Amino acid sequence: MSTITLFPNQSKIFKDLFIDKNVVHSVAICSRGFGKSHLGAVSAIQACSELWNLSPSIPNKQVVITAPTYDQVTSIYFDMLMYQLGLSSYALKASKDVGRIELPNNTLLRLMSFEAIGRLRGGGIYFAVNDETRDWTSNGGFREAWESVIEPCISTRWGPMKASEFGTPSQGRSLTISTPKGFDYTFEMYNRQELDSRYKSYHFDYRSSPLLDPSEIDRLKGTMDPIKFGREYLASFKESGNSVFYCFDRKIHVKDVEDYDRDPEGNIIEPIHIAVDFNVNIQASSASVIRGGVVYYTEEFRGSADTEQLCIAIASRFWPRRGDTYRKTCKINIYPDPSGKARKTSAIGKTDISIMQSFGFNVLTHNSAPSIVDSVQCVNRMLMTAAGTIHLYVSPKCQHLITSLERTKWVDNNPDTATIDKRENIEHSSDGVRYQIEYLFPIRNGQKTSFRGFKF
Repeated sequence: MSTITLFPNQSKIFKDLFIDKNVVHSVAICSRGFGKSHLGAVSAIQACSELWNLSPSIPNKQVVITAPTYDQVTSIYFDMLMYQLGLSSYALKASKDVGRIELPNNTLLRLMSFEAIGRLRGGGIYFAVNDETRDWTSNGGFREAWESVIEPCISTRWGPMKASEFGTPSQGRSLTISTPKGFDYTFEMYNRQELDSRYKSYHFDYRSSPLLDPSEIDRLKGTMDPIKFGREYLASFKESGNSVFYCFDRKIHVKDVEDYDRDPEGNIIEPIHIAVDFNVNIQASSASVIRGGVVYYTEEFRGSADTEQLCIAIASRFWPRRGDTYRKTCKINIYPDPSGKARKTSAIGKTDISIMQSFGFNVLTHNSAPSIVDSVQCVNRMLMTAAGTIHLYVSPKCQHLITSLERTKWVDNNPDTATIDKRENIEHSSDGVRYQIEYLFPIRNGQKTSFRGFKF
């Protein structure tokens, strides 16, 4: 087998599990870039080596690595185990398709998806690697998987008595290794060391990893909201709760906005940006200006019977009228719900968006609505980055928008559903803001993107 190297903080966990043997269940909460999968794979190989030195007649010689999905566990671990870490030299038979690596003396290493964990019921696990348990969310989540399947498979087949009987170096053990995501069951297990001496917890943020570039971390502080940065790079359990726009703080973000730029005649000449959520008899719309890369919401429109009436209200507010026409002293950019391309709400069959275009507004929208998760993330990042920079303020005149940002919640108080609770009927103003902000300042996970508004 090729030489395997662990970084010092990875070695601390490995040493406790396999050399000092002073822990049964290790719970490591780590930032991105810590090398969680590498540690998990090395630990699994060490456990397998302990088993393949035992008689082939000993049952339940099984090591299991479990990740949120089967594609994740095989794409991340199979090649790493077999080729990067050299397990292919010992494997008698291996299949990436079924996630099985057969090793000497009836030792088996299995790669499992969390969704299929129930297949292990009734068997034995000598060592379990539980990877990114924060994303084990369906069918009872990590709690159900651990309490009903994994822990019983370890304790009933590889408890201290069985280990002594079979002559293994240690009883069955586990390594749970994850980035955090709020006060979930992983958080509960992380704190279990306070009550159960078999457990030991570890916490490593981005400063503990030699794999991360400090300059890149500084850049990320300016592009991510503080909750997400804290979770991914500080390994913080702090959560957003059930609030959708968790970065909004009335004391910070509500402030008076300077009047619009005007010409000598008093006409508004500054470009106006208007977020719109189409809804009969509501037509929640929020007007804003963008100054120095900061969005200021200045006023709002609400209660128009239909799109045409909304357009009249907007045009009358920002453009002087001469007879039957408006003098377009400023550019008005509209950011509506993309569904307006299909909704026909006029007597002659015009769509919401075509009505707006007929008034001379510059309508900016995607072909389809952005994902709720992405658009919410865009707004939270504008409200505050991890570096503490604010790119969005709201005038006290925008009371509906303030309420919407402050009180819009997730369905069932669960952010994982990515479904906004509409029972209070307060989400319309913030929906419009989501469309505008995501269009101007999009986040494309893992992809390069051009920012229509400004670069963070």
